[in-house]
Amino acid sequence: MENYFRAEGIMDDAVKVNTASMFLINIVLLWWRGKTTDKIQGEIGTWQEFQCELKGQFYPEFTEEEARAMLQGITQRGTVGEYVLEFKKLML
Repeated sequence: MENYFRAEGIMDDAVKVNTASMFLINIVLLWWRGKTTDKIQGEIGTWQEFQCELKGQFYPEFTEEEARAMLQGITQRGTVGEYVLEFKKLML
């Protein structure tokens, strides 16, 4: 999303949040609808708040540690191309 915002010259937080929310689907979309209608919690006002709320709800707690452990354990078993492909998959 950040690359899209840069390419389109989008700087305003509200526009960023609205634009990103158009791409939400399934359970994330249901979560977002709940967030936008919950007046008690207040609205998400900045792009950073949106990212923090989204990650807090859907980003597994130990994802970064697991990814680092997998990267440390990667070894080349086949061709260099296969190794590079496996490495790139882990980087996602």
